[in-house]
Amino acid sequence: MAYQIKQLAELAGVSVRTLRYYDQIGLLKPAALGANGYRLYEREQVDRLQQICLYRTLRLPLATIQKLLDQPQAQRLTTLEQQYQQLRRERAHLDQLLTLVQTTIQTQRGGVPMTDANKFEAFKAAQLSANEKRYGDEIKQRYGEATVAQANAKYADLDQADYQRMQAVEADLIATLKVALKNATLTSESATKIYELHRQWLSFTWPHYTVAMHRGLAATYLADERFTAYYDQRAGIGATKLLVESIQAAAHD
Repeated sequence: MAYQIKQLAELAGVSVRTLRYYDQIGLLKPAALGANGYRLYEREQVDRLQQICLYRTLRLPLATIQKLLDQPQAQRLTTLEQQYQQLRRERAHLDQLLTLVQTTIQTQRGGVPMTDANKFEAFKAAQLSANEKRYGDEIKQRYGEATVAQANAKYADLDQADYQRMQAVEADLIATLKVALKNATLTSESATKIYELHRQWLSFTWPHYTVAMHRGLAATYLADERFTAYYDQRAGIGATKLLVESIQAAAHD
């Protein structure tokens, strides 16, 4: 069946103007033009529009969608499978948060109190989900999927006391970086303290520690602006550079 542009717009829930724009940029060309000059769309174009609408729902830019749709079928399928897995992780994260909120409401109304473990479980799951979404591909390429999975499992298994100690160590690290930035001079003593705090923080999640891995992680902090922003936003611009310098100066076999 062939659809005129208005019919396809109504079927897909988009505007005629949108379909004309997709034609203009080459994202969705009609199958043919009728004798009256109307655009005609057939099954292939309907299927392509369905994929465009799906990717738009996932908030991908049109330029990215065009590149994806121009890939071979096998690559498009791989991308969709990756998106599917990501959505499943996000759904699991939302389910955990909903459960936490519901349990908190019941507890505050005088219901069954939460255990200490339940109070922090959802927060740990949220952090794992955020890290996977933001850094997952990079850290898996650098350290391997097995190592990343072990680190995630170790973090997820932290009890309340260790979780709070981990947060306290990071807070101490941030405070130390702020002081070092304010002094504008990295002494041997402050470099050692910064390095030791960061090493201690890593030990809560890393399945095993090596100086080489620590130095490699430090190099990543400056090579990727997302990693750089983590400490710069918490301790001040230049904090990540200071942290890397401390690791390079104090981390020895």
